[in-house]
Amino acid sequence: MDGMGVRRFAVVGVSYGGFVAYRLAAMYPEAVERVVLVSSGVCLEEGDLAAGLFPVADVGEAAELLVPRRPAEVRRLVKLTFVRPPPIMPSCFLKDYINVMGSDHLEEKAELLHALINDRKLSDLPKINQPTLIIWGEQDQVFPMELAHRLERHLGESSRLVVVKNAGHAANLEKSKEVCKSIIDYFQEPGSSD
Repeated sequence: MDGMGVRRFAVVGVSYGGFVAYRLAAMYPEAVERVVLVSSGVCLEEGDLAAGLFPVADVGEAAELLVPRRPAEVRRLVKLTFVRPPPIMPSCFLKDYINVMGSDHLEEKAELLHALINDRKLSDLPKINQPTLIIWGEQDQVFPMELAHRLERHLGESSRLVVVKNAGHAANLEKSKEVCKSIIDYFQEPGSSD
């Protein structure tokens, strides 16, 4: 960003991208002015799996779910991601999805999930001070609403939670106009950079 002459900027992250956005905000507080996190469980803890907060019991099962290798696994992921999943998902489409999105570096992706979750505690999560907009699908089954409220409590007054009704983890796809409007309105508020 320095090379382009950009001194301050905002970051927006959806799902795993929210982990990246949060990390950038924590590492570069002088550069990151505002943060938007959409359906991003940055405050999840390892114990949440065992506590039954997620539709999976352990990190291995989470890796199987989030890094699908077969059409049936993609169907399961889609059903957990959308409130109203597509009624028909042809296997040829699902195989193409696996080939394009999921077939490379499977072990590395699984290792990333393990590293993301193992020994994770909220007390280890740095508190960012930038104004943060949290957007969450009310019926998110990948990162349940409890994580949205936990993140809002962790960040305190610098954060605001927008709950998207009739949306799941893919709120940005299911209710794209509503999510985009929330983000645009947020960036147009006083205090945002021009």
